[in-house]
Amino acid sequence: MPATVATRYAQIGSSSINDMSTTSKEKSLASHLKTLHQKASRALILGQNSAAWEHSRTAVEHCTIERLAAEYGEQQARQLCCRLWILYICVVSSVTEVAETDGTLRIKQSVDGVRGVPESVRSVWTNVVSAFGGCAGDVDSEVLVPTVLLSLKLRDARTARDIVESWLATLSDEYMSLLGSQSVGAQQTMASYVRVCELYMLHVLPQLGDLNSAYEFLRASTVVSDSVKKEFTKRLDALRNPPVLTRKRKTTKSRARKPKLVQSPVQMVAKTEAAVETQPEKQVGTRNDLPSLASLVPHSAKIGVRRQTKTGAVVRRPRSTLSVAWRVVRRL
Repeated sequence: MPATVATRYAQIGSSSINDMSTTSKEKSLASHLKTLHQKASRALILGQNSAAWEHSRTAVEHCTIERLAAEYGEQQARQLCCRLWILYICVVSSVTEVAETDGTLRIKQSVDGVRGVPESVRSVWTNVVSAFGGCAGDVDSEVLVPTVLLSLKLRDARTARDIVESWLATLSDEYMSLLGSQSVGAQQTMASYVRVCELYMLHVLPQLGDLNSAYEFLRASTVVSDSVKKEFTKRLDALRNPPVLTRKRKTTKSRARKPKLVQSPVQMVAKTEAAVETQPEKQVGTRNDLPSLASLVPHSAKIGVRRQTKTGAVVRRPRSTLSVAWRVVRRL
């Protein structure tokens, strides 16, 4: 074999080995990112915030579309980046809270073992934009929406407004032309765009007290349909003039209660004395005038009375001490 041919085969073999090593390296990176995503998701569900934070932070540090596009292609690399960054934003939302009015973040007191959280939501958005190529308009709306919701949750509506406005201002011509087309992916793209507009007009600007800007943005929009504009206008009107809710009181007829007459002790004594004076004096009579002992005995205690059963037999109950005493008195 000539030397030139051997050299050429050696070059081809070395280049093939280099390509294989590069491909295996990229595959190992993708598989490693997927493993970190699974670990972070599992830890977040189980409430292990420190472990979820470490896994998600490590994943997004190595997650860029440029690194993954060579293996997956543009679309699949974008999907993987979206999954990793959405999880990262969810973890940030679970471990941080607002420390100051300027949007500075701090770790919650109930969370232990978490270090290196971002300073603010703006820094999170800056890292997201860098991972998607450096242009805010290239960031997928699936990542934009949770970032804005994180800002609203942390009471940082100004940052939310800046994020949405930077995204709207840097949308590519290809994206805008796709909104007006009738292609297969146009409906999904339009739904994502309308969702961002709804979040901007009905949630971000109302928190800032700037409904006039929401009306102006809606009138200037040339992409949103008339039916959607009508619906948004109705909801903005409801925010500007909220309906007053009045509760109907139940009308129940109140019964007139007669006031109770409260007598003083003096009146009660006088009334008692008058009743005693009006009663006739009882004369002491004979023993026949005495009350009957039988009348003083209740019906259930009357023992010694004959009782007839269903068969017709007469049964005499046993006499009690009271009945015996009464018979003795009558014989006197």
